Amino acid sequence: MENKIECLICNKRFTNMATHLVVIHKLNKKDYQLKFPKAKVVSDTFREWQKNRMIKLYKSVDVDYRKIAGSRSFDFVSNQKLRLLLQRDYQYAKKCLQNKLWKPAIILFGSLIEAILRESTKTNTFETALNKALNDKVISEIEFHKLHVVRDSRNYVHLHKELSEGETKIINDYWAKTLSDICESLIKKFKSKKSYKD
Repeated sequence: MENKIECLICNKRFTNMATHLVVIHKLNKKDYQLKFPKAKVVSDTFREWQKNRMIKLYKSVDVDYRKIAGSRSFDFVSNQKLRLLLQRDYQYAKKCLQNKLWKPAIILFGSLIEAILRESTKTNTFETALNKALNDKVISEIEFHKLHVVRDSRNYVHLHKELSEGETKIINDYWAKTLSDICESLIKKFKSKKSYKD
């Protein structure tokens, strides 16, 4: 295993020359490798060190990386097919929020919250799930009222519904971010309670 690799432009040696290429030669890794096919940018020693470091971090008792990775897996939902749909829509909702697409973010987060609450409370409607979640102290009274206000926002997927209500005060960044926060809070609460493994 080699300790250092040589820059084929200036002949200097590095364990990892990615930064060197950008700063000194104004080349990214891809451009360098196009110019010098089969050239390495990172030494085998560095790769091994990086691999061992990540293994050590993953096994660390200070931070449970398995738990962090599982936070996006909805392991607290027993229905595997629903779990996959939740993962998909969660990713879409986060992308919508990041790209300031308030309406789809609100609809997706509302749908996620409904599914999480209905699944966890074993109820058939969003309204019943909200009431049970409030009674069981799964959601706060403030969250309960906010969710009731936004409950009908999922119907804005139908443009005529939105049109009939005129200027809506629900489709904006405040409500998109509020639903995102409530959704994250629910995921954390339920994730810590139980986990279903297939």
